[in-house]
Amino acid sequence: MPALPFQASKARRHDKTGITISGEEIIEDLYNSKMQLIPFAISPLGLFGPTINRFLYGKTIDSNNIHNINATTFPHAHKMAKRASSAEVPSNILERANDIWRRQHPTENFGRSYKSPDPSTYYTQQFGRDVCFANGSAGLEAIALLGDGPLTKSLPNYSCHNDAINLFTTNCTDTNAFRRIIDGNAERSQPTVMTNVLTNAHSLDNLITT
Repeated sequence: MPALPFQASKARRHDKTGITISGEEIIEDLYNSKMQLIPFAISPLGLFGPTINRFLYGKTIDSNNIHNINATTFPHAHKMAKRASSAEVPSNILERANDIWRRQHPTENFGRSYKSPDPSTYYTQQFGRDVCFANGSAGLEAIALLGDGPLTKSLPNYSCHNDAINLFTTNCTDTNAFRRIIDGNAERSQPTVMTNVLTNAHSLDNLITT
């Protein structure tokens, strides 16, 4: 899925301008203008792909063996993806942001809290929260599609008191989550709403390089 925009084979027509252009033509123009698209892959468990890991955290990758893009069919997309992991594109930007922040604000926390003292810590926390939110929302939507919820193989087990001793093998069903499923998912009719959370944290855009 993350590679799909790099391999858009069909041309699309803009309704207002009447211009028809393909994804390859757009990528070619961006590439020649020295603008960069970075393939950003996230696994179901929230792990980042190699290219974005290099860009954010400076992880070493093999630039010749990470993108499954057909160089013959999508030559410009292939060049764009390959350049994303080259010396022409910055890497380890969060650590660089840390260095700038510590020089300019040696006694101030970036996220207005001791729990996120620098840009790298703060944005890693934000990424983690967003990935958890996205995965959780997908799970709730999947449960909602089940109607009355999944059928249990046995009667509910209320032996939570004993099961608490062995947390990793418990099959206790006397929990809020399980009761919601058993009771017919009372909240399944409520749509999932994405909200913007206001924060007092600084923006990387405001950091001044010296």
